Order: sequence, then C-alpha cells, then structure tokens
Amino acid sequence: MYTFTPMMEADARAIMAWRYPPPYAVYNTEADGDADEAVLFAEYLDTRSPYFAVRNEALDPSGAVVGLFCYGSSAGVSLEAGAPHLLEADGSLNVGLGMRPDLTGRGLGLDFVLAGLAFGAERYHPTLFRFYTLAFNHRALNVYERAGFRRVGVVTQRGLWGERDFIELVKENTAR
Repeated sequence: MYTFTPMMEADARAIMAWRYPPPYAVYNTEADGDADEAVLFAEYLDTRSPYFAVRNEALDPSGAVVGLFCYGSSAGVSLEAGAPHLLEADGSLNVGLGMRPDLTGRGLGLDFVLAGLAFGAERYHPTLFRFYTLAFNHRALNVYERAGFRRVGVVTQRGLWGERDFIELVKENTAR
C-alpha cells in the first residue's frame, strides 16, 4: 500500500540524489550551486502546487521514499512565469510523478499511477487528470494508457534544454 505525505526537506534531498540511467537521465534533478538548490527546494515544498513523498513498506521496509507525486502547475510543461496553482480553469489537474530508479522497470508502474490518481481524486476532485511525458518515454506512455489515459496532443517545450516534445494524455475523473 502506498502512503502519501507532504514533501519535507529530507524527502526532497533523497529524491534529488536519485540517478536514472540513460535515456532516463533527463529526469535526474541536479542543482548548480546553492541558488539552484534553493529554487528546487522551494518548488518541492510549495503547497500551492504540492509535492508528496510516497512510501510503501512492502517495497522498502526502511520507510525510505519510493516515489513522488506532484499536482498542479508543477506537473505542467509551460515555462511561463506565474503563481503556482492547483487546478486549471477547466477543473483539470496536471499530475507528475517519479519512482525511485531501482524500482523502475519492475512492473510496479500501473499500481503506482493508480494510487496517485486515487489520492489526487480524493483530495482535489478534478474534472480530469492530465499527464505530460517526454515523447521518447514509451515505458511511461504504456503505463498511462493501461491506466485509461488517451493521447490528445503534443506540446513542444522550448527552454534551457532546447526543444523537447511532450505527449499530453488525459483521463476523466470517474471518482467525482
């Protein structure tokens, strides 16, 4: 059973130390100095677009974080400045996640995604859920589609990393 707790600084530090192998290394969180680290911590701890540490005693009896979920603007792909927020104007909820690298590729993704959606539905009551995932990440796309999401478009993010295409997927919130 997955348990969700608001992100704490110790959780964020543990997550920032995770290292994914290529091609998933793009998901590694790295700070270039104290200023970047402060920005990363501020995002992880901002409750306006909250992050949650996820634990699962069966996967890690030590109580270490096995994953994270974020909800709201922090899970979007827009680089536009603006205040962090939870629901979009249409009542939809962006969802982001990460699973500890040593647990990926082991068939745990669907249960993890479903747990995060159930948590988000109960807590925020969105009209629908939205995921964005990098176009190359077929592993994640397969899990999202198995969870009932459908592809609705491609969003190109332009930023410090150049251009990156994200697949947008949505699913109605049937728990409403």
